[in-house]
Amino acid sequence: MSDAGDVTWLGRVTLADGGERAVRVVTRGDPPAPTDVAEEIVDPFAAGVSLAAPLAPVAGGFRGAVGGLRLAPPTRPSKVLAVGRNFRAHAAELGNEVPKEPLLFFKPPSCLVGDDAEVELPRGFERIDLESELVVVIGARGRRIAAADAWHHIAGITLGNDVSNRDLQRRDDQWARAKGYDGFGPVGPWIRLTPAGVPFPLERMRITGSLNGEVRQDSSLGLMMFDPAAIVECASAVMTLEPGDLIFMGTPQGVSALTPGDAVTIELTGEWPLARLTTRFV
Repeated sequence: MSDAGDVTWLGRVTLADGGERAVRVVTRGDPPAPTDVAEEIVDPFAAGVSLAAPLAPVAGGFRGAVGGLRLAPPTRPSKVLAVGRNFRAHAAELGNEVPKEPLLFFKPPSCLVGDDAEVELPRGFERIDLESELVVVIGARGRRIAAADAWHHIAGITLGNDVSNRDLQRRDDQWARAKGYDGFGPVGPWIRLTPAGVPFPLERMRITGSLNGEVRQDSSLGLMMFDPAAIVECASAVMTLEPGDLIFMGTPQGVSALTPGDAVTIELTGEWPLARLTTRFV
């Protein structure tokens, strides 16, 4: 990875011909700026590639300023997991009980879209909500991972929007339709690689979600009921986690209804800040 003090950011660029390339940006800690340069690398989440190895640029590969890039979802995961009701205040605002153990569900990988995407809202429903979330990225394959070891299986973090159809969520006994529409998983723009084995400073990280420039969600991540290590332990007791898999960590209170023409911006500030994730709904 990068030298001490540097932060490496991973992403995927969509090229003019529709192809995609894995890229990295190295900064001194801040999210990538428009003038920073993205360099093509071998996909670090591909089989046989180790994140512990240096993420060297590909000779003769893609290279371009961040400001001119079209970004795809930063990984191609085998699965997308999510955690329901992981903030007590969010459970309360929807009139739900607080779970005694992590409430896990799937979102299909086909729901994922990158930063600045346009997402079509399905018609004929009364309420579809934004949900601002931290997303954990798995970096090392594992099964039956103890919470104490979970931090060694996490590559980094990014942002996500768990767009949710409340009509279907109330109607169905499970959430596959409510959470699974194409476009209902904006994610990115970049993965911030985190130090191997180091727990997240959740109490010093704050997530906000804004609707048309107005802040609707604003919470410390320290208010999560189950932290990433507990979620990794719970999920890996059932299934093998693969490099590049994503886990949406749950949303705080303030979820808000979406209508065509809305723009949502999600941001994480604090000790490990992330680049803003923006989505436009049509």
